[in-house]
Amino acid sequence: MAFEQLNWQDYIQTKTNVSNLDIYMKRITISIFTIFLIISYNQVVGQGVVITLSNPSFEDTPRAGTNKFIGIKGWVDCGTREFNESPPDIHTENPNDPIFGVTKAAKDGKTYLGMVTRENESWESVSQKLSMPLEPGKCYTFSIDLARSETYFSMMQDVTYALDDIQPNQTMPPSKPAVLRIWGGINFCPRNQLLAESKPVINTDWVTYTFEFTPNINTKAISLEAFYKTPVLDPYFGHILLDNASEIRQIPCPGDEVFVAPQKKSKVKDEKPPHLRRVSKSKQKKKEVATEETPYKNKILKDLNRSKLFTGKKINISNLYFEANKSEITKESFVVLDEVVEFLQENEDVRIEVGGHTNGTPKHTFCDSLSRVRAKEVAQYLNKKGVKGGQLQFKGYGKRRPIADNQTKSGRKKNQRVEIKILSIDP
Repeated sequence: MAFEQLNWQDYIQTKTNVSNLDIYMKRITISIFTIFLIISYNQVVGQGVVITLSNPSFEDTPRAGTNKFIGIKGWVDCGTREFNESPPDIHTENPNDPIFGVTKAAKDGKTYLGMVTRENESWESVSQKLSMPLEPGKCYTFSIDLARSETYFSMMQDVTYALDDIQPNQTMPPSKPAVLRIWGGINFCPRNQLLAESKPVINTDWVTYTFEFTPNINTKAISLEAFYKTPVLDPYFGHILLDNASEIRQIPCPGDEVFVAPQKKSKVKDEKPPHLRRVSKSKQKKKEVATEETPYKNKILKDLNRSKLFTGKKINISNLYFEANKSEITKESFVVLDEVVEFLQENEDVRIEVGGHTNGTPKHTFCDSLSRVRAKEVAQYLNKKGVKGGQLQFKGYGKRRPIADNQTKSGRKKNQRVEIKILSIDP
């Protein structure tokens, strides 16, 4: 077999080419990795931090909480132990449940959590560590479905706590509404900061409760706690049912999202300065007459009056309409928006937030997006009409701040709104 002879110069050139190729491939690899990091960072910053909880629907074997050594999947029992009371219960739909007397179907999955408060000043709580800490000063949102059972049987006290009045054969008072407390801290079962607290849960159907909170410490764990209606005068027997906890999602804090005015395109037409333009006497006369004959009482937003304004005041922009499930403003809305434009141009010291709100029917993701883009659309309209960008902020609140009952058509219509909030006004 014949081999070609490779001289020294060819060998050096070959090694040089291979070395250059290695360097080139390394540069490509580094470039791709850098691009990946940039894209990942932008996704986190643009979408906000999302922290998923372990076993958010409390899926486990249905049982009475008689053994404190058997925990719930993904959760740690944190109830008070002064009186050696039992841990929380795991419930499921069972019309003939002899243990609890709880027959409710789960909101998500097959099982859900039941926690109680007691007359002996003990109560139940569960906790878990977070996959990512909540940063102090940042704003977060969290929701969970809560309900109350028509009856709740206690294994420890051997009595049924009913929603109705005390029956003749009952020796203990009926179960009363409890509240949900959300605690944050640095380890399991934290009580470093009370992040949120619900109203007393009186609904017997599942209702989604949404909370917004801002930790003041680096929060590595949370606790969900059943507690008495505050202020506590006398401890009482109460209970609460929990299911379908959401992820913890970072959201913009109030005032974080400042309106940035888009750059205006240069006009091709060379217009004369205002003082050199000619205005016919007839048009000037019409303008003066219109100004004199348009009293304030004919305006739509009567509360948009400087003498009635103060920091924090909210004004609903009535007669503002959008295309169904879209952010496009209809032409009928221009009249009321022009009133806002005129007011802000005459009062340049007033700064406002345009807040978008939806009704409670769609999911949170859709409501958050729709309310935000509608608020932004209104802010952009005001800016294009001449309002300074420094006077404007916008924010989407989704369905978190209803002002009416979402169970009725009229209530949903009221909740679907855009508001002006006065951020500042010089005295």
